[in-house]
Amino acid sequence: MNLTEKLKAALWRCYGNPGYPAEWDGKVYGGGKLSQRFWEYHQTIELLELTSDSVVLDIGGGSPATGAGFFTRVIAPHVQKVHIMDLNIGESKETSTKIMFHRSLANYETLSKLLKENPQITHVACISVFEHIPHEIRCGTIKAINETFAGNTFVATLEYHAKECFFEHQLTTRTTSELFEPLTNFYPDEFRKSPVWGEIAFRGSCIGRGVMRRLGSTKRWGKEPEIPLWYPIALRFRRMVA
Repeated sequence: MNLTEKLKAALWRCYGNPGYPAEWDGKVYGGGKLSQRFWEYHQTIELLELTSDSVVLDIGGGSPATGAGFFTRVIAPHVQKVHIMDLNIGESKETSTKIMFHRSLANYETLSKLLKENPQITHVACISVFEHIPHEIRCGTIKAINETFAGNTFVATLEYHAKECFFEHQLTTRTTSELFEPLTNFYPDEFRKSPVWGEIAFRGSCIGRGVMRRLGSTKRWGKEPEIPLWYPIALRFRRMVA
């Protein structure tokens, strides 16, 4: 069993385990096994293709609900080191010497500084973050990765709809294009869509009902109760080779 498969097995054991609190794991919020968020972690593991020598930066891996970096805790025992950059996590949450905490918003200035000071970082992951931060900040994050990340692999997952923005900062075709356009030193080699959607992405959910009221839903959507309003995608970017 290679490391990718070991990490998938570790993800399955940890997701929903009270000792590894994670958003949308069925215990913290809804979701559960084989839910949207599980798919995002699963795909990130698969796309990163980590080895025991990997040094990973997990951008936005903290949580206001759990405080801990779930993905970081899953992969840290199996790689050389993991850096986690987020305002919602503090060093007191973990004791592993393999986890380095950077309690900061990942904007252009802070992320550039972190990457310059840690050129040994080989992989960058950003799981379900870009749809929750202002466009100008996330564009700065991408610019910093393009200019100062010395590794070869960057993986991101995000919530997307081609035309409509159903909640603040959600990505559309236009804003996704604007976000990743600065990546001149990297190219996308994987672009995937999830087979499942989050519970709140439907018109019957709390958020979905608010969206439907704003859009005058009954006339627009008819009697279909299960039309998803947005869905997650996963992308992998590789370094350009001359």
